Amino acid sequence: MLTAAALLAGPGIASAQGVKIGSVSLEKLYGEFYKTKIARKTFEESLSVYRKDRQQRIDDLQKLNEEYQKLREEAASQALTQEKRDLKAKAAGEKLGELRKANQAVQDFEQSSQQFLTDQQRRQNTAIMKEILEAVRKKAKDGAYTVMVDSSGLGSAGIPGAVYADDKLDITDLVLKDLNANAPANLPASTSTGAGPSFGEPSTLPPAGGTKAPTPPPPPAR
Repeated sequence: MLTAAALLAGPGIASAQGVKIGSVSLEKLYGEFYKTKIARKTFEESLSVYRKDRQQRIDDLQKLNEEYQKLREEAASQALTQEKRDLKAKAAGEKLGELRKANQAVQDFEQSSQQFLTDQQRRQNTAIMKEILEAVRKKAKDGAYTVMVDSSGLGSAGIPGAVYADDKLDITDLVLKDLNANAPANLPASTSTGAGPSFGEPSTLPPAGGTKAPTPPPPPAR
């Protein structure tokens, strides 16, 4: 039926036995929709705050680790009396407890922040795709289309939603014009390298970056 429809097609329309078929590229609609650009910028800002906060926590952790290592060295120094070495060893043990608690706090922060960013990304994708699909359906109803296929998407088996669609059937630009009718004059410039909303499944969040948190060493030998 699709083949017969394509043969009888006029601009933007395929009809056979009363069936009217059109196609859109959801990927193009998603990428060029102004709300996608705004959402991406918002996500980048959230990611920047996370990275800055994480780096500060890592720096504080490194400082604690350096203080602990110094106390541990002093506890083993033969230049000090036994009494002073014992005091240093006690202080090192307390510092170790503080270091381990701070290390766990960093791990908890990373886990909760990654979950927050993933949820934010998913919410943005869901809202944007919902609006795009509503615009496509409205245009399809207004144009009395029977079927509207996606010329860009892949199914779960990696098979395109439309194995072939003549360009004459495509109404992507018409839908995009409606979607961007109220776009602001100055859209935010995105510096994204893959983060933020992505067409289809949510993208994998980028590495946190910064310094790796130190692994707390064993307590000082007495």
